[in-house]
Amino acid sequence: MNQIEELQFAVVGKFTYEWSDLEELWRIIPQQCDVKGSCQSGLFRNKHSLIRLIKLEDFVNMISMEAFYVKCKDETSLTLAWISFPNLLPTFFVKECLFSLVVAVGKPIQIDQATINKSRPSCARVKVLVDLKKNSLRLFR
Repeated sequence: MNQIEELQFAVVGKFTYEWSDLEELWRIIPQQCDVKGSCQSGLFRNKHSLIRLIKLEDFVNMISMEAFYVKCKDETSLTLAWISFPNLLPTFFVKECLFSLVVAVGKPIQIDQATINKSRPSCARVKVLVDLKKNSLRLFR
């Protein structure tokens, strides 16, 4: 079946985040993996890629890599971070209040479940989207 579907030299890759630009993937993988023969790649399950190679040598080289990191031209400077507010009074656990505090660091995304339920009154936590390229405010304890 693998031979009929031309999957005998297939590798499944997983991305940390979703990958949306299929044309960029077609260009990047053969170039960065030093593929000598033909290579076809496609996306499935929004975080996975199927890479079909023709040459055994390319297949062996690719599966021999411990990890492969795709470097794209438009590397994102965005990252998610959790910001904790220890010893914050539970009266400030309101979404609007917490979001107004973290906006100095980045775009507020969500409050963790323990903060919403007030099941951990010693600390509030907010997930924030941070742009690492922007001049950011440095916070010290």
